[in-house]
Amino acid sequence: MDTKRNQGSRKTNMRIRGIGLLVILCVMLPLSGCWDAEELNQRAVVSGIGIDRGPGNNNYVVSLQVIIADEISGKIGRGGTPTTVYSAEGRSIIEAIRKASIQVPRLMSTAHVRIVVISEELAREGISDILDFLDRDSDIRLTAKVFVAKEGIRALDVIAGLSPMGKITAYTLAQKAEISSREFGANYPVEVDDLIRDVLVPNSGPVINGVDIEGSVEEVRKKSNLEATDNLGLLVMSNLAVFKGDQMKGWLNEQESKGFVWLRNLLQNTSIVITPGDQGVITLDVHRGKTSIQAILKDREDPVFIVKVMSQLSVREMDGTVDLRDPAALNEMEKDVNEEIVKNIKAAVQKAQSLNSDIICFGRTLELQHPKVWKQLKSQWSEIFPKVAVEYQVDSIIRNSQMRDRSFKYNLKKE
Repeated sequence: MDTKRNQGSRKTNMRIRGIGLLVILCVMLPLSGCWDAEELNQRAVVSGIGIDRGPGNNNYVVSLQVIIADEISGKIGRGGTPTTVYSAEGRSIIEAIRKASIQVPRLMSTAHVRIVVISEELAREGISDILDFLDRDSDIRLTAKVFVAKEGIRALDVIAGLSPMGKITAYTLAQKAEISSREFGANYPVEVDDLIRDVLVPNSGPVINGVDIEGSVEEVRKKSNLEATDNLGLLVMSNLAVFKGDQMKGWLNEQESKGFVWLRNLLQNTSIVITPGDQGVITLDVHRGKTSIQAILKDREDPVFIVKVMSQLSVREMDGTVDLRDPAALNEMEKDVNEEIVKNIKAAVQKAQSLNSDIICFGRTLELQHPKVWKQLKSQWSEIFPKVAVEYQVDSIIRNSQMRDRSFKYNLKKE
């Protein structure tokens, strides 16, 4: 009896294993390959997208910067440009991209798009349709950088431009946004995901990096521009474009752009130039900067915002004879630095108030710190924000003076 039971148990186990193996095989069959896979040599890799308004109509003109793999590899190149541009017009962005297929012998692949450039004309009309396309598309990454082409140049001009440093212009421009943010402090990288979040903030909107062309718009797209040491046309980072909702309202200048970066606590490095009395020109580098904003309710219907800034600096250049060993001299320099930072921040606040776009997020600060008051003021914030009072508290400390304390000019003066 025990033998028969063991045999029956073994048969049952074998059946279960057989069924399990069959299930595994059925599950693995769909995973044996990608049903919609395309070989790399059948794809046209798009590195950048430019979007303009069609001439005399409401259509979109979409320009696609496509990488020429043969020129990038350098082995079988024909001596041409590393990228080429295809443009098409359509009633929607995706229709224009599809229409570009009549020009290209390969399937358009937008999975490696690094930048999206929007013309100023289109930005002032509104970018909600563009954001919907970027958010909905399953290939374009939300980490793609977004730029606004300044008035006078088209997004096509930017996409068609060639850069002497870096073979692919779209990648180079994305790197410029990051480097400019890290070194100059008047910009910061803006991605698709940032725009979608900021456009939903009440009475506020996104802030997008501008891009401009120094020199000739025609020369920047020629191969000869890559073969000269002094470029006749060069793509450069510009100031920040201010939006309210999905519509562009204006530009920040250089001082306002720096102040805005301070306000959003995004500063990494920047330079501050002061002229303390008759002591010449002194340039300092900001190594650390921290900004916080506090909402004070002296009057429940009239909040006051206090902007607090702490910064650490080092002296990088002197055109004078200040004795940096003198604590009193350092204190005076720190006061001058504080005043310069306040000028920048105040200029940014005033510009935001004049455009009535709360890009500084005072409303969000009030909502987080005083939610009950925000519920009462939310519907009136459009009228309150342009008149809201702001106080500034800046505390700067000069930590070092690099490799020298007093300039050699100090000794010359002493002699």
